[in-house]
Amino acid sequence: MGLPDLLSKDKAKADKLPPLLHAAELIKSGKAKKVAVLAGAGISTSAGIPDFRSPGTGLYDNLQALDLPYPEAVFDVNYFEVRPEPFWTLAKDLYPGKYYPTPTHYFLALLHARGVLQRVWTQNIDTLETAAGVPEDLVLEAHGSFRNAHCLRCSRPSSTEHVVSSGVRHGHVVRCSHNSCNGLVKPDIVFFGEGLPDDFFRLQRELRDCDLLIVLGTSLQVMPFAGLVNAVGSDVPRVLINREAVGAFARLKHNKSKGRDHLYQGDTDEAARIIARELGWEEELDKLIEDGRKELEKTWKEREGLAKAKGEKGAKGTAGKKEEAKKAAETKAEDKVSPAAKKDDVQPAGKDKKDAKPDADKDVDALADAVAKVEVSPKPKV
Repeated sequence: MGLPDLLSKDKAKADKLPPLLHAAELIKSGKAKKVAVLAGAGISTSAGIPDFRSPGTGLYDNLQALDLPYPEAVFDVNYFEVRPEPFWTLAKDLYPGKYYPTPTHYFLALLHARGVLQRVWTQNIDTLETAAGVPEDLVLEAHGSFRNAHCLRCSRPSSTEHVVSSGVRHGHVVRCSHNSCNGLVKPDIVFFGEGLPDDFFRLQRELRDCDLLIVLGTSLQVMPFAGLVNAVGSDVPRVLINREAVGAFARLKHNKSKGRDHLYQGDTDEAARIIARELGWEEELDKLIEDGRKELEKTWKEREGLAKAKGEKGAKGTAGKKEEAKKAAETKAEDKVSPAAKKDDVQPAGKDKKDAKPDADKDVDALADAVAKVEVSPKPKV
């Protein structure tokens, strides 16, 4: 590659930066102290979680093998009640604890640590925002999450342990363990046909007070989430970081800015690192990622240890019960008295009570004689 090509490549890369540099400058100058973030599936793809609509790699494409009437049926509450198996097949791959947060997730945690994050509004159900260190009360999970689950029949909550052990590890359907309910258990994810959380509507008013909106990795196709970009003040800068120009940013092409809107067309992890570098936060971001992953690995290992110990305890308990049952059976067999022994031990009818041995010593001797005659009854012939 010649010098002109290198210069051309560097210029193309430099041309992409202004939207990110603009966002960094707003934060650095103190003009942006309340940064609101709208996040979609694109921020989790580098963690290994497929998004919904990427051709050949999206979740909907992968679920075609499950013989669904239409791809979205996997998240249709009415379909789930009739055929929950496809959802739990998907849940096996999506359940929290299997994936590391991405650099983008840790960048959001860094915004919080620096005191400039107003709130993260996420479409994702993977809980990776909180796993990276963003406080739960600053994450609005618009479409719910795997954090909690409940029974569709009795409405009782179902423990995370039950959901994981009964279904997620193996992709099996999870059912209510309360008494004899046996109803379908569903994670508190918003399915088609269900309403969004009350907080989604209650907290929208705070978007009017944000001074910078960053939109990350979302197609902005699903309402009412897509409408949040218009909930901010009319003069608030809006930056879209995505592989394509979408929604209210569709008129922007190839990393252009127009008025208050700015587009960075590319990878969210790359963009997060560029902004962090411009702010002088890159080392801090790297440390967050390193420490965060170590802490997660420690947590996962502890959980695996507890699960293993519980499994071993259960196995020992089963073996112990079998041994107790065996001993009980042997004791019961030994307690059986032969007919001959019973005959010798029973006082003949009509015998006068005065003929019985008068003192305790004789009673003990008689009892000893009877015990000596006890033997296990022979196994009956079939």
